[in-house]
Amino acid sequence: MERFSIFLFSFVLVIAFTACDGAKKPKAPAAPAEAVVKVDTVKEVAAPAPAPVPEAPAKTPAEMLKEFQAYAKAYGEAFNNMAKDPKKFTELAKQSQKRFNEMEQIKDKFTTRQKQDYQKALDIVIKVNKGGK
Repeated sequence: MERFSIFLFSFVLVIAFTACDGAKKPKAPAAPAEAVVKVDTVKEVAAPAPAPVPEAPAKTPAEMLKEFQAYAKAYGEAFNNMAKDPKKFTELAKQSQKRFNEMEQIKDKFTTRQKQDYQKALDIVIKVNKGGK
């Protein structure tokens, strides 16, 4: 019985390898040329490329810090007035992570005074994100 099982297994294995030898089947012949309908092509005129838009000048770290401070103040006020204008708070909350990441990229360029101002604004944002606790 054991020999029969080994023989059967070997036979199935040889059949499997033969079936999966990787040879591709020939493609079906293409339709006759008479059946192909010719369509006149329309030449498209290439539109001129639009002029490149000049990039806005990069903001200085001081300008970005002022914007972050203004954002932190508005975010804190929106949290305190959430019952009056929940839409404004939601919009500011969506910007929180993006603004934090922007500031983290440039905080190494801050002076000592700017780092202190940044930390104060960041504390406001973190407090609001924790739910005012």
